[in-house]
Amino acid sequence: MTAPPEQRVARPENPEKSDSPHSSASTARAAAVAAGSAADPHRRRAAFLRDLEVRGASVATRRSYSSDLDQLLEWLVGRGLTVDDLERRSVRAYSADLGRRGYAPATLSRKLSTLRGFSRFLTERGVLGADPTRLLPGPRRRRRLPRVLTVVEVEALLAAADGSEPLALRDRLMFELLYGCGLRSQEVVGLELRDVKAGQAQLIVHGKGGKTRIVPMGEEAAAALRRYLERGRGLLAVNREGDVGPGARGRLLLSRSGRPLLTSDIRRLVVKYSRLAGIDAASPHMLRHAYATHMLERGADLRTIQELLGHASVSTTQVYTHVSGAHLRRTYDLHHPRA
Repeated sequence: MTAPPEQRVARPENPEKSDSPHSSASTARAAAVAAGSAADPHRRRAAFLRDLEVRGASVATRRSYSSDLDQLLEWLVGRGLTVDDLERRSVRAYSADLGRRGYAPATLSRKLSTLRGFSRFLTERGVLGADPTRLLPGPRRRRRLPRVLTVVEVEALLAAADGSEPLALRDRLMFELLYGCGLRSQEVVGLELRDVKAGQAQLIVHGKGGKTRIVPMGEEAAAALRRYLERGRGLLAVNREGDVGPGARGRLLLSRSGRPLLTSDIRRLVVKYSRLAGIDAASPHMLRHAYATHMLERGADLRTIQELLGHASVSTTQVYTHVSGAHLRRTYDLHHPRA
């Protein structure tokens, strides 16, 4: 039956020329797929990303590498090349092109790291005769020292999260895990009840790359955990309908609705309590930095801090020797007879 004229839906006269955002996005995706197919006819990119997954690379790492590879394939197809044509000249030209785009040093370094990893992968599988990135210089990166919260600032944050309500008990435990145990926000939200060894005051932490480590809990962290488990988590696990919330049977930290917390929740809560404490906005990682720096300033061994933080190399941990340099100077000035 024909609809009345006033009910008919107006349609563009030429759908191919529609200016809708959805049409533009679809066109861009189609162009990217076409470029990828042209530059990578044997689907080497997909094989490389699968290999990263097998090696334990995180979802975030694989997502970044995937985006970087799409950019590389687009660059190659624009020059009539494929990934099998990678050699020193094309690699250097691509690197120079990236350098002209004004990326931040960290972003440029990551994109070149993607290129190196992909080239090495192709070389190991005999696609390329030799690794064309072997002599490729990397960008010079200035190491930015993280701002470290003082002990007074940390105490103010902890005091702001003091309370007896379930959410307050959860948030106090969150701070004890970030600062008292030095965990990453991803490690905090990933903790499950079975990872808590309250009798030994220990946590089993699942870190980057699937690596597991044992982290001790101090008295304050253990007390915060006990209060949360006794008077907080059970109430959060049951949602407004009286049902057990999704994921509540496994994860340690839960939201008001009974779902597991996300890293975005952790960031939001740290910013919220920073405002309540009257200090500059902090981040979850700043509490981890404070954990390591404050321990180093009190005489902890660098290798021990490396193990507690789950760093693969002590060179990563050595940043804290620079961060605590001002403290060491003050100590020298106060105690050395020739200061």
